[in-house]
Amino acid sequence: MTTLKAHSNLLVLQVCVKSDIEMITNALAGSEVAYAMLTTKYRQRIYRFLRRRINDDAQAEEVTQDVFLDAFRDLKSFRGESQLYTWLCTIAVRKALRQPFNSLKSEIEMINYVTPESLLITKQTVEQIFEIGNKLPSKQLKALYLKEYHNLCYADISVILRCSPLYAKKLVHMAKKTIRKEMND
Repeated sequence: MTTLKAHSNLLVLQVCVKSDIEMITNALAGSEVAYAMLTTKYRQRIYRFLRRRINDDAQAEEVTQDVFLDAFRDLKSFRGESQLYTWLCTIAVRKALRQPFNSLKSEIEMINYVTPESLLITKQTVEQIFEIGNKLPSKQLKALYLKEYHNLCYADISVILRCSPLYAKKLVHMAKKTIRKEMND
């Protein structure tokens, strides 16, 4: 009975993967219906995945939209080595980690519409990020600064910090994760 159930689950998985691959192929061929089907199939799951990481419904919704925009723009790079959902979650995690920085950039870009309230909110947000940043381990802070403010690639950061590019990427990831967690608390 267990073998039959495992075999049945494998068949269901193969059908799901095959149908995703077929939809991806059709989407790459220009089918808007295939894009819509993929979005419909995964949108709610990606939103829930993001909602657990971003404590704001509107931001989670916005990031969900961004995930699908990026995914469809780069759909040709999906190699099929993992499930489509896993690939979408990877994009979602990257987007979620950048969210505090994107929000701050948006607030700063709105400087043309300065009101005392918006200025205070922006000032408090910047102060909060700097306060959290000062608590980060030195290498994390340096890696984050080089990535976000100097827009350096991980290879360049690794040379400056004398570490591997993979470790430089990990440092930036850990710093962003800490800041996001502290901002949401």
